[in-house]
Amino acid sequence: MGVLVKGLLFFVVFVWIIRSVLRFFLGDIFRAAQQRSFHQQRQQAEQHSRTGGMHVNQPPKQSRKDKTSDDYKGGDYIDYEEVK
Repeated sequence: MGVLVKGLLFFVVFVWIIRSVLRFFLGDIFRAAQQRSFHQQRQQAEQHSRTGGMHVNQPPKQSRKDKTSDDYKGGDYIDYEEVK
């Protein structure tokens, strides 16, 4: 039983040490990659905002004279439920 507890304790301590060492050495690499990614996204957003523009073509408005009651075919029936 004592061997099992010692083995489990050794495993937990070993994993904790390896995790700490990897975080120490690889943390800078991941942080630098994250900053590069952030700067690239920012540059792309700035480029898009400078070059991007929006133009919406609207259909010409019809005058009242063009619309007659003969052209009106009626609307769709919309079923509704009264809310109290």
